[in-house]
Amino acid sequence: MPPTYRPRATARQIHHRTATLRLPSGDHAHHLSPADADAGHNFLLRESFDAAVTRAAAGKGVARRTFENMLSSQAMCFNVFAPLATRLDLASELFAGLVPGVSTVTSITLEHTPDPSIFGDQAGLAGVDCDLLVEGTTTSGNRFVLVVETKFVEREFSVCGFRKPGRADRGQAVCPDDVPVATDRHACLYASRKGYRYWQRSDELGVLAPGAVPPSGCPFASAPWQLWTQLTLAHAEAQRRGATEAHVAVCTSARNTTLLGDNGEVLDGFRALVAHPDRVHLLDLDLLLERLSSLAPPELTDWTTGLSERYAAI
Repeated sequence: MPPTYRPRATARQIHHRTATLRLPSGDHAHHLSPADADAGHNFLLRESFDAAVTRAAAGKGVARRTFENMLSSQAMCFNVFAPLATRLDLASELFAGLVPGVSTVTSITLEHTPDPSIFGDQAGLAGVDCDLLVEGTTTSGNRFVLVVETKFVEREFSVCGFRKPGRADRGQAVCPDDVPVATDRHACLYASRKGYRYWQRSDELGVLAPGAVPPSGCPFASAPWQLWTQLTLAHAEAQRRGATEAHVAVCTSARNTTLLGDNGEVLDGFRALVAHPDRVHLLDLDLLLERLSSLAPPELTDWTTGLSERYAAI
């Protein structure tokens, strides 16, 4: 049986470290040494490295692994999107070909931490953030907010903290399978124990389709939880910014079927739960990098070539 996506991606990063960077490994073959990490060798352009350093200095948002681990999705995010945040004309052309209806990108914020008043969950390193917050206009003249979750080799989306494996064994509270959240949103342990406003904001902003919540149990007890909170965040940020459309996207390779399902059923299952399924998107990493290579000016060839070498067609 041929290797799956993650082993292929790991081999690609090791090849980049040894053949292109000509650097020794750190603790693992796909890690850089601390010195090489500090020198920024996990980043293809200096501006991507500088953006990550600046965000890390702000506190929450960027971890040490971003600089050392070549499989880091966050490092991929900075490698791909930090240069676009300062080249909005190029970003507009790129997104216009990937997200239906997009005309112009007016801003890109990496590792956005929302105002604490949105969910009430921001404390230390905790709280829902997003990898990218993209603002712009559509072809019909509407303003939009697009929240993007980047995934390089992850096998799953983040799940509800009260449904994580092993909680019961550790004597921690676990949300029951038959939680009556359909009739009592406060039955959600995030609401009753933490005071977090995920359900409140989702209801206020009309995120879900009618009938999305079953009579018994929670539709977000597993994989869709992260997508739901990210889309709810997009709606909240759209409201705060006076935008009329809220979108969410996952930037990953369509080849990562462990994350997306063999036929994209994970995203399709989430679309079935929301009021605007056409605003849930896959930004296929392979198509994105192919389009970026065709659009970027000659002076950015080294950057786009490096992106393809590390992340494309794995």
